[in-house]
Amino acid sequence: SISWHEPNLLLTFHHDPTRDFNSDEIIAITYQQIDSRTGEAKDRLNILKSWESSETEILQEFYTIFNPDEKWKFIPIGCNLSFDFTSLIYRWRKIDIKVNAKNLFAEHPYIDIQPILIMFNRGSFSGASLEKFAGKRYPGSKVIEWYKKKDYSAIEGYIEDEADRFLKLYQFLVERLPGIWLEFARESKIII
Repeated sequence: SISWHEPNLLLTFHHDPTRDFNSDEIIAITYQQIDSRTGEAKDRLNILKSWESSETEILQEFYTIFNPDEKWKFIPIGCNLSFDFTSLIYRWRKIDIKVNAKNLFAEHPYIDIQPILIMFNRGSFSGASLEKFAGKRYPGSKVIEWYKKKDYSAIEGYIEDEADRFLKLYQFLVERLPGIWLEFARESKIII
């Protein structure tokens, strides 16, 4: 079994439809090695925190861990990874780390559970979130409030809760989805 990782970014951003990713600041990057077949953690949750160094330092450190040009070194597993990838590309470019977007979006392997949440939500994008389907305690917008108040322990609690709930949902999916497909295969008389 190949070990995979689950990345997550926390960003400060303004809910302004005209904003672009250049105005965001990544305040934390989390990742954890997991087994892609079971979802079991293989290592502790790692949190790179800008408040202990800087955004530039955590971006540089994460790039040494997740370089999109090294396909099989770090395989992201997450939810709505296109948002995380876009944020990373913009912020890396801002500090002169050049990343080919095609390598990241089209050629780098990853597992994104966002489409599954949309199916859970009966095809609706609105509300297809970890809050709804994994029981995440707080929306991401709370992080901005905590960051402004320098309540870093609340942010770390949020990160740990989100990672735990994501892993539980992922474990459920890898255990149960194959059975659902087998049921469909039997009913459809698909040769396995």
